[in-house]
Amino acid sequence: MMSRLPKIDVVSIEDLEISEIERIFTLADDFADRLAAGKPIDTATGLIMATLFYEPSTRTRLSFESAMHRLGGAVISSADMRASSAAKGESLADTVRVVGGYADLIVLRHPHDGAARVAADYAPCPVLNAGDGSREHPTQTLCDLYILRRKKGHLKGLTIALCGDLKFGRTVHSLMYALARFGANILAVPTGGMEVPAYVLERLAADRNYGFSTVTMDELKGLAGGLDALYLTPSGPHQMALFTGGETAGKIPAGVPPAALDAFYITRLQKERMGSGDRKPEDYVRFDARALKSGRTHEAVVMHPLPRTGELAYELDTDPRAVYFEQAAAGVPMRMALVAWLIEQGAQASKRTRPVEQPIRFKAEQPPRCANPNCITRFEGLHLAPRFTLGGRVDRTVLALKCGYCEQELRIEYVGHSRSHRYYRFDDNLQGYVGQWIEEGTLAVFESVKQAEEGGYEPYKRGPQREIMKESDVAIAIEALADQLIADVPDLADVSIVGVVSHGAALAVRMRDHIELKSQIRLPCAAVDVYDPAEAIHPIDGAETFSAEGRTIILVDDVINSGWTVQRAMTAIWRRGRPAAVKLAVLIDRGHRAVPIRPNYVGKNIPTSRTERVQVRLAAPGADPKLRTHDRVTIYSMVEPPKEKHAEATP
Repeated sequence: MMSRLPKIDVVSIEDLEISEIERIFTLADDFADRLAAGKPIDTATGLIMATLFYEPSTRTRLSFESAMHRLGGAVISSADMRASSAAKGESLADTVRVVGGYADLIVLRHPHDGAARVAADYAPCPVLNAGDGSREHPTQTLCDLYILRRKKGHLKGLTIALCGDLKFGRTVHSLMYALARFGANILAVPTGGMEVPAYVLERLAADRNYGFSTVTMDELKGLAGGLDALYLTPSGPHQMALFTGGETAGKIPAGVPPAALDAFYITRLQKERMGSGDRKPEDYVRFDARALKSGRTHEAVVMHPLPRTGELAYELDTDPRAVYFEQAAAGVPMRMALVAWLIEQGAQASKRTRPVEQPIRFKAEQPPRCANPNCITRFEGLHLAPRFTLGGRVDRTVLALKCGYCEQELRIEYVGHSRSHRYYRFDDNLQGYVGQWIEEGTLAVFESVKQAEEGGYEPYKRGPQREIMKESDVAIAIEALADQLIADVPDLADVSIVGVVSHGAALAVRMRDHIELKSQIRLPCAAVDVYDPAEAIHPIDGAETFSAEGRTIILVDDVINSGWTVQRAMTAIWRRGRPAAVKLAVLIDRGHRAVPIRPNYVGKNIPTSRTERVQVRLAAPGADPKLRTHDRVTIYSMVEPPKEKHAEATP
């Protein structure tokens, strides 16, 4: 069954034009008046809303369902998706396709960033985002803007202090994007460690040339009316200078300071989004009536998206400046207005069109993957191919690719041309070439030189190179690694060996064979592909499964450079169980590491400069000895490409 509403999805607050938001406000005012007067409303008669909530919700789900009922429509609901087919492994894409046949629109809440975009792509009916991960919550932002406008009469020029968890709070992220568009001023007051994420700052800077001042809660408390010293105009904040390399905060032209703060927007600590490595703040913000006693804050309203968990004093509830329960109540007329606006769009003859940027086609066996560990692409399955467009290019020393789902940016340091099979360290001088390769469909991107070389790409130009290990040297080094392991590990029966694809995996097999020759014990062996997020670890020699639980894992790689490859491999291993220990064996340690990882077993130490590369070539198992392919290790220097501003031809 086809939806009777137009296929207009609200995944981000940016999906609505300013004029459309104003129209929704007008409709909300009308519905609020009609509800207060008890007048019957039949705007959505015959329409069905489906609410799919993969996370707990009270206000958002009930206000959406109440809104639909009050419009004369009907609701089908899955308030707990753990009781749905999702518990059986059904993908989000399949779920919304099925539910889209039962309903005219879908309201979705999901724990993963970008889930609402996936739902919008696959559902045959409109999708309204009720919050996806820590990314956005656009309908809450509509409620926030609506209340602000009702209380202050306008939005442009207002100054709003956003306080608390600004890192994981999706409500504040959507609100920042909206306030920037309406010309409001933001004062960020994060709890320590809960600062606004870099990708939000970059998006505001790149898309809106907008930024804001950040102060601590202690600094805000100590203002004593001195907002003049903190205020920076939206067109030139100090955060933006961090990303553009532009003016420092001291050189930014001062604007006319606000006469007062117009609103405090308080948020709770989003404990459910914090990972094991995130440190919980020791002293989270607690907001009470004392904050409203200064001359500059006396007229400020206090907002909160709710629920509160101790950061907002109950003594404020009876203060007329506390509007958070009005925010919650506004959810019904506002969401009624949003549905009614969709119905209006369907009744209009002219179609609403928005430009869609086509994703980049990459030439590589493995396309890049989003760096955001909570991106929906990490969870949904192989059918959800990574999708990237060019990012905002705030930092011109890297190629920024924006994920088409969670909208966070991936920073690419190395790019390649698939026809010439050459790779380059990216800088702004290559921008013209990269644009040309995107048009041709010949762009390849790499997270590291190692990935480029294992993909068969050569550097743009090599400097002098020399052989530092020949075939016999490699064989001696591999035997030395195996002997070190035998001497170090008392019980080889508890050992599994894992090699990083591809050279590390080949070395792991050779080490395993040498250990078997010496000890008569054949160790379980696997290969880990750090660039394959779907199935990173593959057993070698026909074993069906690989488990790291309780085992001593020997991780093998050819060369340790920065250490990031090893770190990613270790993460993949831990997903297969909790090992008793993980030890690292490398053929060559060149001495440079960006992360604190020290190999336990080393075939050879070869100190190199940061501009030099060590390249390992290993003969394939069973290769014809008459062929020229043999084990060898060379060292060479990389030569940067010519500095040209525009590309007329392929370099």
